[in-house]
Amino acid sequence: MEPKNIFVRLATLGPVGYLPAPGTMATLVTIPLVLLLYYLRLSFEFHAFFVIFILFVGSKIIGKALEHFKLRDPSEIVFDELIGCFITFCCVPVSWISLFIGFFAFRFFDIFKPFGIKKCEHLYGSLGVVADDVIAGILANLVVRVFLYYLV
Repeated sequence: MEPKNIFVRLATLGPVGYLPAPGTMATLVTIPLVLLLYYLRLSFEFHAFFVIFILFVGSKIIGKALEHFKLRDPSEIVFDELIGCFITFCCVPVSWISLFIGFFAFRFFDIFKPFGIKKCEHLYGSLGVVADDVIAGILANLVVRVFLYYLV
C-alpha cells in the first residue's frame, strides 16, 4: 500500500471521515477509547503524556494526509477531533455525566469556534487543522471540570 494512503486512512479514521457529520462521528468513536484509558487507571502523568504524544503523532499524520487533499482543512480529516476529545477528558474523572457534558461542550466549541478559535484555521498545514480542536478540547475540559466541581 502506498504510504500516502496509510496517512489518509489514519487521518480519516478509516471510514469515519466519510460519514455524515464526520466530526461528531469521530468524537463518538473516540468515547470508547476515552473510557478504556480511564478504566486502565493511568497516572496523571501518563495520561498527560499520552495526550501530548497523540497530539504530536496526529499532527504528523494529518500533515502527510493533507498532501492528498486540495483543501486547507478537509472535513474528511477527523483525527483532529480525536485529539480534541482526548484533551477534553484528559485527567478528568470519567462518568456518564462527564462524558455527556464533555461531548457536547467539545462539539459546541469545535463547531461554533467562539472566542476567536476560528482564527486558528488560518494557520498553515496541520497546525491550522489541529489548533482549533486543541483549544476546543481545552475549553471543554474546563467546562467539564467546572460542572463536576459544582455537581459533585
